[in-house]
Amino acid sequence: MSFVISRKQYLAPTETRVQYEPLIFEDEGFEVNKIDVGFGHPLYTTVADIFYVRSIADEIKILPMVPDGCMTMVFRSDDIGSGEISGYICGVTDELKKLEIMPGEGYIFIRFLPGAGSSFIEGDAGKLTNKSIPIEESLLGTDRIFSVLERENGITERIRLISRMIRSAMKDEPNKYLIRYCTERIFRNQGNIRVEKLAEETGFTARHIDKMFERCVGISPKLYSQIIRLQTSMSRIMEEKDKLLVDIALDCGFFDHAHMNRTYRKLIRCSAGEFRKNLFTKIDYDQIERYISI
Repeated sequence: MSFVISRKQYLAPTETRVQYEPLIFEDEGFEVNKIDVGFGHPLYTTVADIFYVRSIADEIKILPMVPDGCMTMVFRSDDIGSGEISGYICGVTDELKKLEIMPGEGYIFIRFLPGAGSSFIEGDAGKLTNKSIPIEESLLGTDRIFSVLERENGITERIRLISRMIRSAMKDEPNKYLIRYCTERIFRNQGNIRVEKLAEETGFTARHIDKMFERCVGISPKLYSQIIRLQTSMSRIMEEKDKLLVDIALDCGFFDHAHMNRTYRKLIRCSAGEFRKNLFTKIDYDQIERYISI
């Protein structure tokens, strides 16, 4: 990553964004399709990913929603392309949430890069942290978006069409290059960079960066860094099944295994060892709050 930095004046990217794709966990009974958001896509510079989930089970299924630092736009239907469509804007979460999906239900998720989704709401992103609101309350032209989703053409084409509408509705964020610089630096360092270092690199104060994160992302840079460490270590645990957890903890910037466990229990309600053994199959979902609650 290369940025031009002039003290408190200008932060502009000179190459493409970091490809941050948060984790998706699905069990048997789900059909999951990821949408290509490569160069040329209307939301290429603003989304982490776009994916579609549909239940093919005969009973209610639970999709665990892991903290990822992203504000998300969610569209729900009995089956995208038929039935009534509903839409929500979901703020950043700071702990594991659950999404209960009925048989035949389909969901489209558009996860915006940290800070990008705040352009849809009035006021600070922090007011939506751990909350969701109907999309009609924040985005104009939702009738057109719903009408596109109800068409019979392919899901990929429908998502591309609504992506154009969403892109045209996004407001400009005066701090977008600063927030992008800081969130990408945190991501590239796997959550292991202090806000004081970001302040030194950008010329802004640590207090300004803290306030900017609360307003644009919805959480502090410290918590966002913890989330990135969590996501990084979860990927390592799933990919490196024979590697000691203490080694993964140290590689990912935790002080030790106990430090990693404290972060896991805080953010996803289980230890790293329990996650390696069971993923989310042993979670008591009666104790987990809903991802979408209006």
